[in-house]
Amino acid sequence: MSPRRDRRRRPNRPGQPADRQPAPARDEPQAERRPGLFGGALAGTAESPLPPMGRSLGRGFLTVAAQPVLTVVAVVTPVLAWLGLIALGFEGLPNRLVDVLALPPISTYFDLGTGTSRFGLGPAFLTYLGVSMLLRTLLYSYLTGAIVEALTDGRISRYGLLLGVTAIPTVLLVQVASFTLIVVGNLFLPVLGPGIGFLGFVAALVAGLYFLGFAPFAAVQERRPVMETVRRSARAAMLPGGRHLILSSLYFFLALPVALGLSPGGSEITANPSLATWVFAAFANVLHVGFMAAFAYRWIVAEPSVPDQRVRRRAQPRDQTRAQTRTGSRARRG
Repeated sequence: MSPRRDRRRRPNRPGQPADRQPAPARDEPQAERRPGLFGGALAGTAESPLPPMGRSLGRGFLTVAAQPVLTVVAVVTPVLAWLGLIALGFEGLPNRLVDVLALPPISTYFDLGTGTSRFGLGPAFLTYLGVSMLLRTLLYSYLTGAIVEALTDGRISRYGLLLGVTAIPTVLLVQVASFTLIVVGNLFLPVLGPGIGFLGFVAALVAGLYFLGFAPFAAVQERRPVMETVRRSARAAMLPGGRHLILSSLYFFLALPVALGLSPGGSEITANPSLATWVFAAFANVLHVGFMAAFAYRWIVAEPSVPDQRVRRRAQPRDQTRAQTRTGSRARRG
């Protein structure tokens, strides 16, 4: 007999622990988790349907630079807005010009501040707010259609104007929602105190931009009902990765404290802003349109990955065990 014979495993003796065998693997379905309030905003960007923030900003600024129409609109609009305010008897700081074309709700905050400083609170203020909201809706709808056409076709024509018409109801809803958000924030957040209330107001403005930023471009691309378009904008914002919350916060920081703080002649009330103020205002509004194009590019890339229905959270095994335990306890009590 060969010395290298196979050794067979002997049966376990009484009292001897049995050999541990690995438990067979069970194929259990992975529980699908519903994203939180801001989805995977701070998650990595490796598997994100949204393009990286740097690529989005680069594509947005290049689109504006390659289309003279967008640049002309960004430069001419502050001049026309200032002339209109002077005709209404406005007396204020010319640094407001830097946020004429800011994205809502920042632009809505600009209109509210300008209106209250000129008319106070009353019927004249409501009239001014309604007219400015209507003009912004028409202007932003055109910019939405023109930017989408520039990103998809590489040019801007009258077809972009027709695309913008389809976005008018959604853009108007975004304007109204931004106005409501600011009014509610001013009414209830001061109860929390000057510090926490101010931070809450800033967070509300960022959240408005975060959830509503894709809505105009979704309206142009998909042409769904208004409320469904807004819901899809929120779902796109909550896609995992992409750091959309960081982009929204960065834009808010650049549009308000940085732009207003760096604007030349920011503390001088005059009807004739200096040349430096005009140049800085033109540059700032070109950046606003560039950020708008960046949001449009992110939506166009991520649109096929936006779910049609809300992602619901399945019950975890631990949650099921707890539910069964509670049910058994209630049955024993009964």
